[in-house]
Amino acid sequence: MHRLYPQKLVTVITTDVLEDRLVALMRRCGASGYTLLRARGAGAEGLQSGNLDVDTNLLLKVILPTERLTGLLDELDALIGTGYHLTVFVADVAVLGHEKFERPMLA
Repeated sequence: MHRLYPQKLVTVITTDVLEDRLVALMRRCGASGYTLLRARGAGAEGLQSGNLDVDTNLLLKVILPTERLTGLLDELDALIGTGYHLTVFVADVAVLGHEKFERPMLA
């Protein structure tokens, strides 16, 4: 049986204008890395086709140790408070090789 370690998976869906800010935020919060994808879909704000810059969303995923979660959520909540539309959800996950997620990402 493999040894699994508990971590938090944070998923953020938002407009692509926040890409640079989100990447900087991941670094500040000590993330070991992140995955960023262009996303399209529909919801309360209407269709996000991804065909134009003005209607392109991002899907960002990051795995963090639990102790780094609060700082990240505080900063994401601050973005929401300034008027940006973000969908943020957190899930409990288990990972192999927890050491990878404890090291900050390289430049």
